[in-house]
Amino acid sequence: MANLLVSVLFSSYNGASRRLRHTLDSLVRQELPHDQWELIAVDNNSNDDTFDLLKSYSDKLPITILQQHKPGKSGALNMALDLVKGDLIVFTDDDVRAEPNWLKAIVDCAAAHPSYGVFGGRIVPEWEKEPKDQFIQWIPMGPTFAIVDETQSGPCDPTKVWGPNTIVRRELLGTSVRYREDIGPLPGKIFAMGEDAEIIIRLAANGAKSYRCAEAVVHHWIPASSVTEDWVQKRGERLGYGMPALFPDEVPGGVRLSGVPLPTWIESAQWAFRAAVLYLLPQSKKRFWAIWKYYYMRGYRAGIRRYVPETMAQ
Repeated sequence: MANLLVSVLFSSYNGASRRLRHTLDSLVRQELPHDQWELIAVDNNSNDDTFDLLKSYSDKLPITILQQHKPGKSGALNMALDLVKGDLIVFTDDDVRAEPNWLKAIVDCAAAHPSYGVFGGRIVPEWEKEPKDQFIQWIPMGPTFAIVDETQSGPCDPTKVWGPNTIVRRELLGTSVRYREDIGPLPGKIFAMGEDAEIIIRLAANGAKSYRCAEAVVHHWIPASSVTEDWVQKRGERLGYGMPALFPDEVPGGVRLSGVPLPTWIESAQWAFRAAVLYLLPQSKKRFWAIWKYYYMRGYRAGIRRYVPETMAQ
């Protein structure tokens, strides 16, 4: 049997009701021989047919299926990490379509650049409905839709590796480096985005270098319901909520009111005023960004209270 080169991990919450089958079918078509990689899929407290769908692929994929009844993507991935055997760990999602050469490209890239410990591939959008509104040109595609459409391979900043095409050498994680379970998707409530970015930032602080493998491509499904100004603007609140967890040193110091630094209140008030003034006007980039920043700052204030209490800020 060949050496196990790759462990692919994902967590799925009610994936059978969405795009999970498409993801699994794309993994069946991988060019890397099945005896060189494994798939560890975690059914994360689903109430649909996710577990049964995963089981139906047992004769088509080198799959291990776990069940995690505690809601939370980060905790589910930590459960999977305790079982990985591959030299490379590939984190992905249950709503992607991987190119057939995806895993082979990852293996080839990592072999060609042994001094790098973290790798990120391309993540391109797969729209349910091609967006027509011009606001789609204004938004930050990375944090909004987990898109990384850089076509050039090469060394990259660790903050540019995220989402469903994140690769880490297993030796860097060992038995102790795991996802923070207070960050990441949770059903039914606001949550801090950035669980994948946070663990990469931590590895980079310990000396791990990052490399982009543009040849390794996944297509990330974006439903039509997510391509509206309102959805994207409110997505900014989740992004803001997670920023104090990822970058606590960037939270302003000084006097706090209701747990929030005074400079943050001032910036929040400025964006709230702009959003209120522009809200009733026709669509424009200035209007869009004022409302987006209003939601971002609302999330940022809540994130400071959650992740950077005053005792930590002293």
